[in-house]
Amino acid sequence: MSAGRRRGGLRGRLLIAFVAVALLGTLVTTIYSSVSLSSHLETSARTRLHNSAVHFGDVAAVVSQAGAWPRQSIEELHHLAQIDFLAVDLYDASGKLVFSHPPSAPVQEGAAATAPVKVGDERIGGVVVSRDDGRLFTVEEIQLRQELLRMHLVAGALSAVIAVLVALYLAVTLSRPLRSIRAGADAMIAGDLDARVPESGGDEIAAVADALNRLAETLQQEEGLRKESVADLAHELRTPVQGILARVEAAQDGVLDDEKANLSAMHDEALRLARLLDDLSALAEAERPGLLLDAEPIDLAAIAGSQAAAFAAAFADKEIALSSDLESAIVDGDPRRLEQIVVNLLSNALRYTDAGGAVRVVVRKDGETALLEVTDTGIGIASEDLPRVFARFWRGEKSRSRDTGGAGIGLAIVKELVQAHGGAIAVESTPGEGSAFRVTLPMTDGAAG
Repeated sequence: MSAGRRRGGLRGRLLIAFVAVALLGTLVTTIYSSVSLSSHLETSARTRLHNSAVHFGDVAAVVSQAGAWPRQSIEELHHLAQIDFLAVDLYDASGKLVFSHPPSAPVQEGAAATAPVKVGDERIGGVVVSRDDGRLFTVEEIQLRQELLRMHLVAGALSAVIAVLVALYLAVTLSRPLRSIRAGADAMIAGDLDARVPESGGDEIAAVADALNRLAETLQQEEGLRKESVADLAHELRTPVQGILARVEAAQDGVLDDEKANLSAMHDEALRLARLLDDLSALAEAERPGLLLDAEPIDLAAIAGSQAAAFAAAFADKEIALSSDLESAIVDGDPRRLEQIVVNLLSNALRYTDAGGAVRVVVRKDGETALLEVTDTGIGIASEDLPRVFARFWRGEKSRSRDTGGAGIGLAIVKELVQAHGGAIAVESTPGEGSAFRVTLPMTDGAAG
């Protein structure tokens, strides 16, 4: 079992995370509401008790006589305290207790209020008022508080249930496209390159699905190219081998009269086979990770010029005009590898350009890079084939390219060698009009200008 599966599936982890957040939010909301409600109820109760104290002080001031309270006044105050269910202590201006209606139970802390007794602006005494049962809240307020608390708990429980359901929905909704992506990836790993992933979910998930689908398409194309390349390579190897075997068998059977011509033909087939093996070896060497280059400052124009001169006779034999426009451009490169780049590009131009055509080699500075350009007026490349030009064993118009002897390896070697030098290669082509291959290489420090 993988580590990811031991930790639980994505859906389960999303569900746990959503539920935890939802429950935490519900808990915090319930606690805050309960605390806030209790605070408001307490403030309301204190305000009510303070108003009762002020009212009782006002009544005490009305029934007073010259700052004192006769018996009849005290009886009236006693009756008022009973009616309002209040416990009251009345003091005169000197602080002497004049009247007391004690509570039936000890007064809770903070459950009493005081108010002055004034006649006009003169203070003639004061009152201390509490409920006669010693509590801050009335029975109705206590019941209301309990009922509201119960309602908060019920609302919190309902919110928690809804939150769990929403979390489950979100977890399933979010994990479904990811599970589809995983299923598609597993199918591709198993070799089903026709598998595709639905591009559903949010923008980010849809982008991942699109990237995976494009990767599958690329792998499918690469797999098709690999099979095609194997078939091409088998054909290229089979042709010279069969030619050699046929002539050997003919010689063994004594049906060939011209032994020298037979040996010459066998030699040509062996050379063809050797060239193909050399190409394969060169490609393997160029694709080797960490390709070692014996780099030194060298003039790219000199490399291109020397190879153009070497190819001049071959182009002349095929009646193709070869011209050059070379500007000195110093690069850090391996002379042998740079020569191989130019040779392969010129060979490609020679192979796919007909008699009467033209090939031009250009080297010039382009900012801080050196540009090597080989253009031809050959058969060109279809636009849909341009992305595959530098793939191994790829060739356009294969029936014709076999006649020319190409194995579709040269441009793949060029690409690997250019990248090994820190450069880039591009191609532009129009079928029937020709192609232009452009190589850019970084120039040495101080060479740009």
